[in-house]
Amino acid sequence: MDRLEKLIDEYHDELSFEFRSDMPDSLSGLIVDNNVFINSNIDRDQAYIVLAEEIGHYETSSPKDITNYKLHRKEEIQARRWSYKKVVPVHYLKKYSEAKDKVYLYQIAEELDLPEDVIEKSIEVYKLEGKL
Repeated sequence: MDRLEKLIDEYHDELSFEFRSDMPDSLSGLIVDNNVFINSNIDRDQAYIVLAEEIGHYETSSPKDITNYKLHRKEEIQARRWSYKKVVPVHYLKKYSEAKDKVYLYQIAEELDLPEDVIEKSIEVYKLEGKL
């Protein structure tokens, strides 16, 4: 079971998941009520990140269609922050921050198999919360 399947399994009692090929290219994922839709035209690694953000909406927002990003900017930010913490647990980053040798962002990204920008944003979130 890969990390995408594990994340789906973690929430399978609460949410339904559907991978759809008919979604617009500009829309990677969407949650409506307790239904999560993921664009099946994106790769599995990107789908994992998108899925985490959509679950973040479930965990942090009232259930509604939030495709109007300007109107619902706060909910978008909350969901994204939640997703960063979900895909990059703080204990991974603490391990690197306590290392004697200098560690580069790309090294963490390679080890966790995530894009550098996700690692960077996760670090920012944890710093804002005083956890790093």
